[in-house]
Amino acid sequence: MARPLKEGMDYFPHDTDAANDEKIEVLRSLYGNDGYAFYFIMLERIYRSKNFEINVSDAETREETYQILSRKVSVTRERFDQILQTALKWGCFNQQWYDEKGIISSDGIKKRSGIVTEKRAAMRIKYNNKPTGVSASETTQETGEETPQSKVKESKVYIRAQHLSMTKKEYDKLTDMYGKRNVDDKIEYAKNYRKLKNYKSLYRTLNNWLKKDGKEQRPKGIPKDNPRPSGRREENLLELVRAREEKERKQHEQSAGS
Repeated sequence: MARPLKEGMDYFPHDTDAANDEKIEVLRSLYGNDGYAFYFIMLERIYRSKNFEINVSDAETREETYQILSRKVSVTRERFDQILQTALKWGCFNQQWYDEKGIISSDGIKKRSGIVTEKRAAMRIKYNNKPTGVSASETTQETGEETPQSKVKESKVYIRAQHLSMTKKEYDKLTDMYGKRNVDDKIEYAKNYRKLKNYKSLYRTLNNWLKKDGKEQRPKGIPKDNPRPSGRREENLLELVRAREEKERKQHEQSAGS
């Protein structure tokens, strides 16, 4: 879901010596603190608006807008109009825009707000162009190199431990070799292992850990203290186990028949 576009500004610059500005001095000398409050309350309203301006061009809503603004400044409607006309005369707001378009704003306000909107647009472009859905360890866009983890994105991630992940096929392969309980225990250990950030493949890491722990499952009939045989030797041992079981079965049948 796209982020909503922000309108207006949450704050605007207020110089510490603003009271010494010639335009504000005129407002204060004629209207006291009402003139000072009028100017900055108007700025607050302008800066938080969509286009950084107060639009009073609509004849049907103009009077209501002035009534709202005068209440915010805590002055009468007549006094508000007097302060506004003085502010326009002394350049607090653009007189031409007000007369021709019914807009209360100024070149300085537009310039300062323009800098903010340009920065927002640049950040929005940067955000929209940012890759999403794939972590840095699973993408080759930045490094241009294929890592073991980059292959994980080709199939659905089944198990995740910190920045590493593993497919269902890899998980099943480990459980076949070491048993589900042993594999699940190592996965929980990996999730809290501080140095896992130095590893690149969850499958190979778990496989190495389980192999070192001697968790490989052995065929029935092979003593636990013997290492797991491989290749042809394993096949021979399995044949011996089956022959022994067959011999025991025949002896049992003979004893039962006699």
